Amino acid sequence: MAKGSKQVVLAALGANGAITIGKLAVGLLTGSAAMLAEAAHSAADTVNQGFLLVSISLSDNPATEDHPYGYGKERFFWAFLAAVFIFVAGAFFSVYQGIQKLLEGGEHHGAFWPSYLVLGLAFVFDCAVLVLALRTARQQADALGVGVRDFLRETTDVTLKTALYEDVAATTGVLLAAIGLALLQITGNPVFDGIASILIGIVLIAVAIMLGRETRDLLLGSSASRRTRDAIRAAIAEFPEVVSVVDLLTMQLGLDSILVTGELNIENGLATDEIEVLLRRVANRIREAAPGVKNIYLQPHPVPIGASGRARGRTAEESGD
Repeated sequence: MAKGSKQVVLAALGANGAITIGKLAVGLLTGSAAMLAEAAHSAADTVNQGFLLVSISLSDNPATEDHPYGYGKERFFWAFLAAVFIFVAGAFFSVYQGIQKLLEGGEHHGAFWPSYLVLGLAFVFDCAVLVLALRTARQQADALGVGVRDFLRETTDVTLKTALYEDVAATTGVLLAAIGLALLQITGNPVFDGIASILIGIVLIAVAIMLGRETRDLLLGSSASRRTRDAIRAAIAEFPEVVSVVDLLTMQLGLDSILVTGELNIENGLATDEIEVLLRRVANRIREAAPGVKNIYLQPHPVPIGASGRARGRTAEESGD
């Protein structure tokens, strides 16, 4: 999973780096607010790809005494920084350029074809990276046996999500800039150039909010997906010695790292060594059912055998998931 995400990030980094130079050069030469907004957009994306590469590298560091659960949340932290950077460096500058163009006006300098050429190349590059990101998402979704939409809603691979969202925003921004320039060329009214720049900023704000919300939840310690929690419960239910699940808590520690803690009612009469063997078997079965689970802490509570029938009637909701 990490390898596919890294390929998408590297492809986006190369494309955005080249696109930024072209957009900035044309924007400075022509004075187009939309082109300058797109240059800021691509520059922000380029920096963000660097953030994501750093996150991939740091998240692979082994656990230490100070960080016993590893560094998996590095991905969430750097993705959150990427969301903030999109808002500050991309969205703010784009909206500012647009408002300035609306208030002050200004003429378009030189021919329009260089702008269209750069935007056309940018669109091709962005679409290529978008296709790669979607293909990677499809492969990971197929491996889990779910659709792409469900995968994107449930996955904690914020590296892939960030790259994918940025690619969607990039293609949308290029189209908005092209439309704004076309209307400017047809009417001679710089208002359309300013409006296009503001719309690009709004797109970036939307992306920043989505990414910020998702990464914030992960940084605060969100639970594993409903699919994973159901798989864990189903695995525990396979053991007749387990009367019921008193409590089951999960927390996402990283891309492929989940913490599971739980309290289990088990049949009374089991010896201490039998309980230890049972808990090991349950933990191993949980890891088989949910491969992302790395750390498991289960606390047993022996209950009278006669209560097992009543306890087994408890639902998942009653057991406090």
